Amino acid sequence: MLQARRFTGESEIEGRRGNVEPVASASHLHFGISSCVYLNIVKPIPSKGLKLKVKGLEKCQWDYSYTEQDEERYVTKQGEMKGKKEFFKVEIRLIDYPGGFPMGCFSYPFQYTLPQSLPGMFSKEDKQFGDVWKAGIKYRVKAEVDIPGTKHDLQVKQPLTVYSELRRPVEPVEYQKQGTVRTCCCIPRGDVLVKATMDKNSYIAGETAQIHVDVDNQSAVDIENFAVKLMRVITLKGYDDDRNHHDSLRLVDTVCENKYEGCPASSQKSRDIPLDLHSKTGSSHHELQPSTSGSVISCSYHVDIEMQVPWAPDIEIHAPVQILAPLNVLWQQWQPPPWVSQCVQTQVVGPYGVATEVLASQAFAGIPGF
Repeated sequence: MLQARRFTGESEIEGRRGNVEPVASASHLHFGISSCVYLNIVKPIPSKGLKLKVKGLEKCQWDYSYTEQDEERYVTKQGEMKGKKEFFKVEIRLIDYPGGFPMGCFSYPFQYTLPQSLPGMFSKEDKQFGDVWKAGIKYRVKAEVDIPGTKHDLQVKQPLTVYSELRRPVEPVEYQKQGTVRTCCCIPRGDVLVKATMDKNSYIAGETAQIHVDVDNQSAVDIENFAVKLMRVITLKGYDDDRNHHDSLRLVDTVCENKYEGCPASSQKSRDIPLDLHSKTGSSHHELQPSTSGSVISCSYHVDIEMQVPWAPDIEIHAPVQILAPLNVLWQQWQPPPWVSQCVQTQVVGPYGVATEVLASQAFAGIPGF
């Protein structure tokens, strides 16, 4: 499924003024865009048509240090890994005017089906041991009125939000782990049985996971704390042209964590544990990037439920979860300029055109003029 935020644009072209207002909505296609381009031509322009350019790609880069022998000594040098893959890049002719673009306000509804099995969007950059890394999976659409003889085309770009496919049905999940407490890593002190139930296995970024934990501490050692953590694993793959060298970078961090009082020796305890799924650096769900799986970028999450025992290895449950991007509602908040209501709806002919019954359906609900 794909959603896109609204985007607006305006351009001066050799004294001839025009506006282009493309808006995209939620699509009922599995991977597709249901959208409309609004165009206001107030002075004659020599362009003969309107086109769209749609593209999707992933790319990453990171700095790293390495050591080489230089004459009789070893020297530390800096390198840069880069990874990139283009998923698609297409140019779509929406409409042609052989005699030149007419003046006035027009709307051009269209639909476009994206390739299947695209990885979900992703954007993050940070540092590891002082070295900068960046990663992005991005999709974009550009509406363009090509003006011959000038570099100043009437155009506007918009990022598209592509959601990852669900890996499995959304449902409650249950886990169980039994372990022996071994102090000093070798002395057995009894067993601990942990059961954990999560209300579901997939969450939208910013939601709160509801976790229930049952602990049967049959050991002679107190469990000091329950710790519940959301862990993130990002893997980047790249290539250093200068050294003709392939490598990968694995980044593991704790996104958020809650701690609670543990369970005394030879006792049982049950507890409901809420876990807010947002970045520890802020409360905005936009800071928690969704799960995704591309060719050079992947991001996965798991919830760790840990029984923290002094002087002994923790007894842990690792529960994989999928984090989904929040619904994109910014396009619904778009305030169209006054001239949009005056637009004459113009039919796009061909594979990107929209049937009349589709224009009246939910796919175009909320878009001005439909």
